[in-house]
Amino acid sequence: MSKTINYRRLIISTITGALLGIICIIGVGSRIFGGDYLGNIVYLLGIWMSRLVLGVTIGFVEEFTIVPRIGWKKWMNASIRGIFFGLLISTTVLLIDPYFSYTTFAAGIGYGLITDLVATFLTTDRAIKFFTRKKVEREDKKD
Repeated sequence: MSKTINYRRLIISTITGALLGIICIIGVGSRIFGGDYLGNIVYLLGIWMSRLVLGVTIGFVEEFTIVPRIGWKKWMNASIRGIFFGLLISTTVLLIDPYFSYTTFAAGIGYGLITDLVATFLTTDRAIKFFTRKKVEREDKKD
């Protein structure tokens, strides 16, 4: 029952996690530190790294099924899975956070949801056809 790793999903979710981590750094830095990013670089890099780890984790857990994948249930599964892993990783951050920031905790849950939905959407056959079709059309125009 072992499947190979979906590298497209892993790359998409890792990039999404990294980008959301940058947004999180901006939010946390302006909210907690009043914009003093350099003075708190280690803390902020830790927050960014937790979002990156969230993206990598979600990239690997494509086959972690909560509800059977029939029609819309694929999206429900991605939503529940994203919230679950966002909650799991954000809880570890919350417990070691000296500022005990509930906003950062809630954002991590939301970022888990967003990351899984983006990775699930961009690895569907429909999205793959959409993005590769334009590439094929450009190659045809060159000939």
